[in-house]
Amino acid sequence: MVTKTFKAETTIDALKLVQQELGPDAIVVSMREVPLGPSWNPWKKTGVEIVAASPDLPSELQKPQPLPTPTKSDLRAPDNKNDAEVMPEIEWVLGAEKKPVQLPPKLKLNLDPIPAPPVPSKKAEADDKYLPPSLKKIRDQLVHQGVDDTLINGLVNVALETLSPGTLADVENCRKSISQLLGAELRVQQGAGKYFSSNVVCLIGNSGSGKTSAIAKLALFFSQNLKKKITWVCADTVRMGAIAEARAYTDALGFNLQLVYTPEDLKVILQNPGDNDLFLVDTPGYNPCNESQMIELGKLLSEMSKRSTYLVVPATTKEQDMFQLSASLGIFNLDGLIITKLDETHTFGNVYNFARKNQIPLAYFSTGKEAARHLEVVDPARLVSALFGKEWNK
Repeated sequence: MVTKTFKAETTIDALKLVQQELGPDAIVVSMREVPLGPSWNPWKKTGVEIVAASPDLPSELQKPQPLPTPTKSDLRAPDNKNDAEVMPEIEWVLGAEKKPVQLPPKLKLNLDPIPAPPVPSKKAEADDKYLPPSLKKIRDQLVHQGVDDTLINGLVNVALETLSPGTLADVENCRKSISQLLGAELRVQQGAGKYFSSNVVCLIGNSGSGKTSAIAKLALFFSQNLKKKITWVCADTVRMGAIAEARAYTDALGFNLQLVYTPEDLKVILQNPGDNDLFLVDTPGYNPCNESQMIELGKLLSEMSKRSTYLVVPATTKEQDMFQLSASLGIFNLDGLIITKLDETHTFGNVYNFARKNQIPLAYFSTGKEAARHLEVVDPARLVSALFGKEWNK
């Protein structure tokens, strides 16, 4: 018995080689998928390897014989010229047991190319040679600022697909185009700085977030621009020095100050407001790790069924803590975000990531403690420019 190994791209091609070499009575011993091509090629195509044997025959029959003329029993009349030829029955050997296997009369071959597996890069810089220098510089700046890698990669791909070669070659024009793409993805509260949906505006946030100074800025802003009669409601009566701070602001700015010690006190203050009245409520600092404070805050807010609620988040807060705040306080139907302390940091990637991925729209930017200035209605271009090195207080 003669045993030989045959390799081809498809099963049919391999079986044809078996018949040509060993004749129609050949026995298939084994069949498996194997890679084809030279060993150094990492993207080898997949092929078929068949090990077949010829039965013991007289010496004059062991020579290669011409293929017999096909008969009606061997071939099926094709439906069209593209139909595959039917191969005769071949015996398969599995151990000592032989089982005849009849090939299907018509085979549908998948000729689609097999996608090559991704090659992990050894270094992040390996892809730099494919990027224009201007785009690489912009990408490195965003990475330095802490912008999420997924957002950066998507941004680079969009830039490569949509920007012209001339724009990609010029650093300044490329940066302007990238800045527009970055700003377009930010969600901004419509009408911020022009009106509130309620005459009760409540600010909530964690301890030290800058709620009190933000209320002072909002009070002065709406008093001057919308001619509103401001009432400062201080519910932060537990923190040491909170009442004195609120009284200092209201005395200097000429606003009415009301102190709240219980939720019932707040209910009395908000009864029968005038058309031009605007109540700004400063709530106690919230500890996201303290469940009892969460319950107390909920009781206080429940007395203000119709209110505009803003989450105050310092720009110096870690990104994960920002998302924890919005997740825990989001049950209070937040209307917008006020980002404070933007002048106390040089990196703004955490703020951008939070604003980009969060469902709460941006409303105001706040810097410093001076009530007479440094409150900005959100402009996405302002935050994006900070990512590219423009200091917030300049």
